[in-house]
Amino acid sequence: RGKEENDEKRNTMPQYGDRDYWDERYALTESNPFDWLCDYDQLEPLLNGLVRRDERILVVGCGDAPFSPDLYFRGGYANSVHFDYSRVVIARQMERYPDMDWRIGDALDMRFSDRSFDVVIDKR
Repeated sequence: RGKEENDEKRNTMPQYGDRDYWDERYALTESNPFDWLCDYDQLEPLLNGLVRRDERILVVGCGDAPFSPDLYFRGGYANSVHFDYSRVVIARQMERYPDMDWRIGDALDMRFSDRSFDVVIDKR
């Protein structure tokens, strides 16, 4: 029963490491973006105390969270790159916020040069 139970859990658990999972999820939740863990308002005091506006920031796994546009527009952190695994969500964010720098990629295989960023934010 133990192996069957584990197989059943594996088949019903979200496959967070699978790009197709994220593309499907974002395709289904187009009008319902949300912040995982915490939002910009919660992090703003910490960011203001630690990060200068001219520092280059990488936001890993940005998804469609309001955090990225809030960081850019409300916080004034315009020297930022917003990076996600899902082509669907990055295409949508590029359409919504064309002035921002959006990139598609795998956080386990990033194509940035060493020391490209002063700050990396991953809210997970």
